Amino acid sequence: MMLTVTKILSLFVYPLSLGLFFVGLSLWGQLRGNRAAAGLCTFLAVAVLYFPSTQTGVEMIAAPLEARYPAFSPEELPSGDVIIVLGGGIEAEGQFGRWGDLNDAADRLFVGAELWKAQKAPRIAVSGGASRGSVPGAVRSRDVLLRLGVPSESILLEDTSLTTRAEAESLVTLLSGPQHVLLVTSALHMRRAAALFSAQGFKVTAVPTDHRVHQYSGFIPGWMPTVDHLNTSTAAVHEWVGYWVDEQLGRLAPADAESSSSDKQ
Repeated sequence: MMLTVTKILSLFVYPLSLGLFFVGLSLWGQLRGNRAAAGLCTFLAVAVLYFPSTQTGVEMIAAPLEARYPAFSPEELPSGDVIIVLGGGIEAEGQFGRWGDLNDAADRLFVGAELWKAQKAPRIAVSGGASRGSVPGAVRSRDVLLRLGVPSESILLEDTSLTTRAEAESLVTLLSGPQHVLLVTSALHMRRAAALFSAQGFKVTAVPTDHRVHQYSGFIPGWMPTVDHLNTSTAAVHEWVGYWVDEQLGRLAPADAESSSSDKQ
């Protein structure tokens, strides 16, 4: 229940939801006869929807997150104790589908398999509970890794967690304590994920994937709004706000520091 409330509340910081909120305020101002307030809210609605939908918006909102974590080849990365592939790369099966569909974050599964084949770690841990339906995301990830040639005995399942923080807490138990991990997740998500895993005592080597800020411009001019740009900006806003919330709640502080402070009270 708490997770559902959190997910719903987080929608209100997204550009689409925030833009529609200002549209509602504009309509309310019109009904109340306050044309100045209605005009201001209309301007804010357009700005909130337009700016994140442009290439400039993506460069200002998403690029700073991804620039922290450029991609490296397996040869450039150190070896670790285990490869951790965070959930989120596979959607639950559609209403008319047969199996879960790979999404924009599915690169993390292929990179995880690539790291294992490069012998960067002897095991791969995949995480993620069942956010939709009854099949956990970790099970779907394991099925993909098996198809990619990773043997089942090298795959560890963490199939209950629905948040990154819960994944970090569950994996530190599953692995019998903090270890040196090669953490594989989307570049936009890496800053927050690495901080949450570090807080659990893991030594983290970041292996970012799914970079969404394009290096080359396409046929559509950057000043024109697109759904793709809005989607990328929305994901970045989610990470900026999520990191700030985790920081304010003390979730990024080392777990041993939290326990020691509680012992003193």
